[in-house]
Amino acid sequence: MSNNNVVDFVPSPVATAETEPTLHQDAPTSKAVASRHPALPAGLAMRLRAWEDGTRFYPGAIALSALALGLTSAQAPAAGVIGAAAAGALFVLHKTLKAALVTAALALGLYFLPQAAASPAYWTLLLLVGGAGFLPRSLVTILLRAPRWTWVIALLAATASLIGVFLLKGAPQTLAILTSSLSAAFLGAGLARHLAMVDARLLAWGENGLVPVTRDLLLGRVTAGMLHDLAQPLNVISMANGNMRYIVEQLDIGEESRKQLLDRVTRIASHTEAAAFILSLFRWFGRDGDKEHAALSVRSALERAVAATKSHVRHHGVSVEIDGNALEHLLPEHHGALEMMAVAALLNAFGSFIGPAYDPVKGRANGHGGEQKLKGTVLLRAAMSPAHVVVTVQCIDENGAPAPGRKLDHATLWLVEQVAIEAGGDFRSLQRTWQPTRFVIRLGRDDI
Repeated sequence: MSNNNVVDFVPSPVATAETEPTLHQDAPTSKAVASRHPALPAGLAMRLRAWEDGTRFYPGAIALSALALGLTSAQAPAAGVIGAAAAGALFVLHKTLKAALVTAALALGLYFLPQAAASPAYWTLLLLVGGAGFLPRSLVTILLRAPRWTWVIALLAATASLIGVFLLKGAPQTLAILTSSLSAAFLGAGLARHLAMVDARLLAWGENGLVPVTRDLLLGRVTAGMLHDLAQPLNVISMANGNMRYIVEQLDIGEESRKQLLDRVTRIASHTEAAAFILSLFRWFGRDGDKEHAALSVRSALERAVAATKSHVRHHGVSVEIDGNALEHLLPEHHGALEMMAVAALLNAFGSFIGPAYDPVKGRANGHGGEQKLKGTVLLRAAMSPAHVVVTVQCIDENGAPAPGRKLDHATLWLVEQVAIEAGGDFRSLQRTWQPTRFVIRLGRDDI
C-alpha cells in the first residue's frame, strides 16, 4: 500500500485556460453570465442576473401595490385597508426611498382626485406609508416581538373592522377604517417579516450580506471538529515539557544554567495551560457539560463569555466589569444559553469602541477610511426581578457617556433570539444613542 499522503485531483478534461480562472471566484464574471444569455451584452446580462431570482422585485411590487390601492381607496375604502398591509411590509423591509416615492405620489393625488381630500381611508393610508419611510427602525424589533396572541387579536380586529367599513356610515365607518388599517399594517409587517425569514436575502442580514454570517457559522462547526485533534498534540507537548523539567533537574550543570532552562520550561507550561483553557472554552461553549450544578451560576456564564471574547478587544483601552446581585444565582439548565447570549452581546459591544477617525476640520467622523480607538467600559450587570434574572450590557466611554452603538446583524440577532425563547427568556437589542444599555437578557427564575 502506498504511503503517499498527497491527494492528486485529476483536472477536468474540459477545463481550459479560458474557463479555469472562473472556478474559484465568489461571483460570476461578465463573460460567464453572458454565456447564459448569449444574445445580450455582458454588462446587461450581469444586471439581469441580479434580478433573475425575483428577490428584488418584492419591495417594488409591494410599493406599486400600495400606490395603486391608495389611489383606489378614495372611492373604495376597503382598498385602503389592504394598502395599509403593504405599508407595514415596506416598513419592515426598510425601503425608505420607495415609501417616500409612494407618499409623494399619494400627496399629489390630493390635487388630482376630488374624492381623496374627503376620504378617511386615503388619509389614513397616506399617513401609514409616510410613517413606513420615516419612523425609527428600532420600532421594528419592538413591534414584532409582541406576544403571539396579539397576532390573532389583530387578525380578528382587522376582519371585524373591515366588515364595519362595508356596513357602517359616517363616524363609525371612519373609526372602522382607522382600526382596520392599523391592524392590517401590523399584520402586513408580520407577514413581511416571515417572508424575509424564509428568503433571508430580503433583509440583507447585515452590511455585507449572508456570506460573512455563513462563513462564521461554518467556521464554528469546523473548529468544533478539530478540537480533539488540537488537544492531542497539546497533551504531548505538556508531557514532554514535564519530562524535560525532570531531566533538567537531574543534569549535572551549573545553577545559573539550570535556572534558565527551568524558566523556559515554566514558560512552556504556562503557555500550554493557556492553550488548554482556550480549547476548553471552545469545547464547552454553550454547553452545560458534566460539571456540578454548584458551578453553573450567572457569574460563571458571564466570566466564560468574557474569556471567550477578550481576543476581540482591539486595543487596551476597553475594560469589562461584572456586577449585580444575581451573579450567584444558579443556572443548571440554561447556563449555556446565557453564555451564548452574552457572547453575542459582547462581540457587538466591543465594536462600539472602534469607529471612523474624527476629522477636526469638518467636526465629525471621517467617512474616508481610518479608525478611531475609543476608550471605555463594557458593564455586565446581573439583577434579580420578581420573575427573571435580568442581565444588561452597557457601553460607556471614558467620560461616562454612552458609547456609540453598532447594529447587530439580523442573522445573529434572530438566532440568539431563538436561543432565548428556547430557554424561556428574552434577548433584546437596543439601538438608542442616548442611553448606555445595548442589550437586555432575561431568563426565568427557577427558584420560585
